[in-house]
Amino acid sequence: MKRFLLILLAFMIVLSSGCSGFGEYRSPGNLAKELQSEIMECFVKKDGETLKSFFSEYIIENYSDIDEQIKAAFDFLDGEIISYDEPFSSASGGHDKKDYGATTRNIITDQGTEYIIAFKGWFSNDKEPDKVGTTVIVIQNKTMKDQLEEDENASQLFRVCIGETD
Repeated sequence: MKRFLLILLAFMIVLSSGCSGFGEYRSPGNLAKELQSEIMECFVKKDGETLKSFFSEYIIENYSDIDEQIKAAFDFLDGEIISYDEPFSSASGGHDKKDYGATTRNIITDQGTEYIIAFKGWFSNDKEPDKVGTTVIVIQNKTMKDQLEEDENASQLFRVCIGETD
């Protein structure tokens, strides 16, 4: 009987300790949603250092103006973000090279302007591991885009990118 109680007690301890071997699987798409939520928090708080930390080593090393790009993106927003939708995400590719990304829509500032913020990056890249991480964040002024309609040369007016644009 004593042995049974010890086994039961050990089993209860293992269950309550949150043993990592029984962890919940998070898909690349779900991880992209989580990262997009963190990116949105950076824009709300204007936290450039945390935002920069999401970028891949490749982007940090090859885009020496990344800090200026981040500042320009923050300045592009015409006010404080007061609301936004939950992000949606996507992921594609194989295990050795998988890209992922997410988008947040209906971002509204206290000036009444609507934005869209999206990111793309590599979730895995066995051939170029320094490219794993965020490669680009795109901020689009939806209000201005709708006003400019289909002027092909106007994209520079209503869109700002951080990172790799190719």
